[in-house]
Order: sequence, then structure tokens, then C-alpha cells
Amino acid sequence: YTRVNVFATKHVGDWDWYLIGPGQWLEQRRIARVVPTQKPDGVKGRWVAVDLYEQALVAYQDDQMVFATLISSGLPKWDTNLGLFHIWIRATSTAMSGAMGRPDFYYLQAVPWVMYFDHDISLHGTYWHDGFGYRHSHGCVNMSITDAHWMFDWTSGFYADTFVYVWTSGQY
Repeated sequence: YTRVNVFATKHVGDWDWYLIGPGQWLEQRRIARVVPTQKPDGVKGRWVAVDLYEQALVAYQDDQMVFATLISSGLPKWDTNLGLFHIWIRATSTAMSGAMGRPDFYYLQAVPWVMYFDHDISLHGTYWHDGFGYRHSHGCVNMSITDAHWMFDWTSGFYADTFVYVWTSGQY
């Protein structure tokens, strides 16, 4: 979870390699870049871009980036849907469950800082894993508890007008 500068990029085989310091190269799969995106048509004010390829979230005020963090989106069997959504309801804490009767059943008590945007899919804090930057969820956008709390506070009073733009900057 170290922020680094990227000074150069070289493509080797199937992957890009990033120069992050003198003689220090990281493979593309070991780094999440913040890739700016254009504001979708009709969006104004506060909005969130979730990049599924980079596993990163960026909060914007109009065209200005104000916050960025790593996330964990849906695993291949439970993809996070691409598209433009609104946060439709929020909760400081709620229980979540899914996959009833299947081996991947889950029940999580007191999931913090929940912001629903695509039916039962939400941005929320996560206490059961620390795998941010990699796909890990059943479709939701997992964040650290601290980052989810920041997002929850930032959308307070504006949540019904906050767009969530789920997109991909690469081959997802």
C-alpha cells in the first residue's frame, strides 16, 4: 500500500513494467494506477469512478480529483456491473449475506459505511480481508474501513446526487 511515482513504462511479453525508482521496476500486476477518466455525460458535482481493471476508485468534484484508493471488486463469477449509477441509499452499518445454500455462502454482520448503487451492490468498508487492489468480492466494491468512512462522509447530504461510474481502463 505504498504510493509510488511511475517514471517510465516498458512492455515486456504480456505485461507493462513500471520504473518506480532507480533500477526499481514493478510488473503491471503488482501496481494499481490511478487512471483519470472523462466525466460521463450528464454528470455534475460529486461522482465516483471505479476502475475495474486497476482496482482503484477515484472521487471527483466535477473535473477535479479529490480522493483515490484501492478497492476489491467482484470475482469473475460475481462481476461488478459496468455502467453509470446513483447512490440510492446508505447505512452506517448493515448485515450482508448471499449465495444461500451454496458453498460460497456468506453472512457478514455490521458491514460498515455502506452506499448502495446497483440494486444490492454497494461501496462499503471491509473488515474480513486485506486484499485491496485485487478482485475479491461477490460484486460489491470493497474498501478499507477508513476509506469507506471518508467516502460515506464525503457523500453525506449529497448521496442522491452522487454518481458511481463503473468502468475499465484495460482488458478486464
